[in-house]
Amino acid sequence: MKAISILGSTGSIGTQTLEIAEEFPNQFNVVALSAGKNLELLMQQIQVHKPELVALADEKLIPQLKTFLEKVPIIKSGEYSPKIVGGPDGLNLAASWDHADLVITGIVGCAGLLPTLAAIKAGKDVALANKETLIAAGPVVLPELKKSGSRLLPADSEHSAIFQCLQGT
Repeated sequence: MKAISILGSTGSIGTQTLEIAEEFPNQFNVVALSAGKNLELLMQQIQVHKPELVALADEKLIPQLKTFLEKVPIIKSGEYSPKIVGGPDGLNLAASWDHADLVITGIVGCAGLLPTLAAIKAGKDVALANKETLIAAGPVVLPELKKSGSRLLPADSEHSAIFQCLQGT
């Protein structure tokens, strides 16, 4: 079973990754989710996947999320209680979450750079769907990959095509 952390769970890459996790529940366990402002979708994802950790990019939304979660029966009963964090530190925590084997980075633009670096420094394998991370900071990211032993995997069709060309497949 592969434990995954999904950065940008409410975006296109995140929702597609969660669909795959739902289709193959014996192969994937979602241990951490992060999102921007789409609380309605995030709340649904939390109820379905029951991650250990939930990170919100906008920490001002944490009280609203907690208020909703208090009404969810499994949380209300005390059977399940995710750790809720926010802001840049929260995103970095989701990226480096101890129980995650693989981090899917679907955060758009340069906002994904620091969480991706946090995942790499924590020794996590990273499925990258964010080209800006490599464009803006390739000279920083690549040495960190070598240092940590993490693998960088393409999680987008464009990235995958380039990766396949470089591999000769």
